[in-house]
Amino acid sequence: MKFGINQKLKFDSKFGSYSIVTERENYDSQITATDFETELLIKHFGKKNILIGNVASDRDMAKKKFKKFPNGEDLFLNLVFPKREKTELRLYLSTRAGFKPLTNSVWFIFIRAGDIWIGSMGEAQWRAENSLLVYDDDEQKYQDSIEEFDEVKRIKLKERDVYARDRRLALKRLEKADYKCEFNSGHKLFISRHTNRPYLEAHHLLPMALQETTKTKLDTLSNIFCLCPNCHRAIHHSESSFAREIIDTLVDYRPKVLEILDVRNVDIHRFYALEEIASN
Repeated sequence: MKFGINQKLKFDSKFGSYSIVTERENYDSQITATDFETELLIKHFGKKNILIGNVASDRDMAKKKFKKFPNGEDLFLNLVFPKREKTELRLYLSTRAGFKPLTNSVWFIFIRAGDIWIGSMGEAQWRAENSLLVYDDDEQKYQDSIEEFDEVKRIKLKERDVYARDRRLALKRLEKADYKCEFNSGHKLFISRHTNRPYLEAHHLLPMALQETTKTKLDTLSNIFCLCPNCHRAIHHSESSFAREIIDTLVDYRPKVLEILDVRNVDIHRFYALEEIASN
């Protein structure tokens, strides 16, 4: 799979790919590159510099240098076109060489500053580290501001919130939602001691961290959804299938949110690191 916005930001790279290591790939100690992985490897090494045939026929030509993520130490892995037609590109894994990812882990390659990097991590760790778009330091201040009505709180939010969210838009969305959870209007809510209204939290379905990558304004009424505290935590922390269900339900409820950045449901899944990661 090509790098999405999450991975491009995390790895500071425009060109990268990732996939799940299958049991067979781990057992055979080799990976047949996908179309985009092949494109990346050829882009870096050059097609004419990749050996055609068996590794043993020219070990020096087969051996290619990679930077190992995250520390950047050099490692050397064999890369060949096993068939003369060059219809597939094969990368050999090696514990001795320093790269033998586990079955069901995520392996990835990317190009940065003229080097090609390679690495792997468990799927849970991969999803956690690539969820950076949906977390930011000002989120709680934003939620608190919706509950507070004094001018001091408003000024502090405006001064300190990196993404300059307008609390008035959140309050307007709460009113339009009739103070009900937009994932499930039947969810029981407690009454806020500050507002004397059912307690809800405002959630930007297209994460505000994306604002760094686009000139399109994301703090808009169309992008704000009212969620009960449980659903708000679930969209961030629940197992993937349920979090995707929440996202898809919200999109079905207000499909115009897709038009803001001209995206699809699967793109939003990727923003939350909820995509189904393909294997080779």
